[in-house]
Amino acid sequence: MENASAAFLDAVRKSMAAIRTAVGATTVESERLTSAERLQYEGHLRRDATGEAILILSR
Repeated sequence: MENASAAFLDAVRKSMAAIRTAVGATTVESERLTSAERLQYEGHLRRDATGEAILILSR
């Protein structure tokens, strides 16, 4: 069961962009996130900002 669950979650994580597009949820509403999801989302935003800053500086 644990292996099947891990495989399912891995497949869902890899497909989240397509899943969000299919259900029309392409934007994240931060007020609907749990505390753990909010922390993860804020980390994602910081990494994106850092990556964008690096690209700008490299140009």
